[in-house]
Amino acid sequence: MAMVAVPATADNLPVVPAAGVAPVVLPTGAPVPGPPGRPRRGTGTIGTLLFCAADFMVLAAIVATYLSIKSGSAAWPPKGVHVGTYIPTIVSITVAMSGFAMQWAVFAARRNDGRNAAVALGLTIFLGVAVLNLEWLAFVRAGFGFKAHTYATLFYLLIGYHVFHLLVAMAVVLVMALRTLAGHFTTDRHDPLRAAAVFWQYTNLVWFVSATALFILSRHG
Repeated sequence: MAMVAVPATADNLPVVPAAGVAPVVLPTGAPVPGPPGRPRRGTGTIGTLLFCAADFMVLAAIVATYLSIKSGSAAWPPKGVHVGTYIPTIVSITVAMSGFAMQWAVFAARRNDGRNAAVALGLTIFLGVAVLNLEWLAFVRAGFGFKAHTYATLFYLLIGYHVFHLLVAMAVVLVMALRTLAGHFTTDRHDPLRAAAVFWQYTNLVWFVSATALFILSRHG
């Protein structure tokens, strides 16, 4: 009776063939690859998720401080503070658009469409610049400085927290765009791009949480 070598899978687990059926192998002895499936999350994506979870606790602490001070104040925001909601609304729409653009890049990379992935990343950066410009305009039109009162300090702190994350996210996306143009990402190898997308979407979450506290849970004239 002839002996048939049993190939090993990527998980180093032997494949046990059915009775009387020899496993299908390539001339080199390697097993024939199965149909393509969704790539697993790599260490980069998992590490980014863990970082975002830890960072969110910092944001939660800032928001909790804001809500605690707000609940103990007779008037919030203080008298004379009139921060409109027009700019935050435009920022929110632009942030949502950037989230879709970032996911478009990942979608294109998974299909080996480097050109569309690069275009999507470029659009993401452009929308990020637009958000930064709008947030700077919000600071200019606020009418108060960082040390004017407690509300001012928390206002600048929450929006500044998002600005900092957005700057980092834009730098990361720029690197991903350059790597995309260099052809570094394929259907099976695009974990860094997915990790960048996770961080970008987390940055968007930072904005929505901050905007909810500043403009939805607080009445403005």
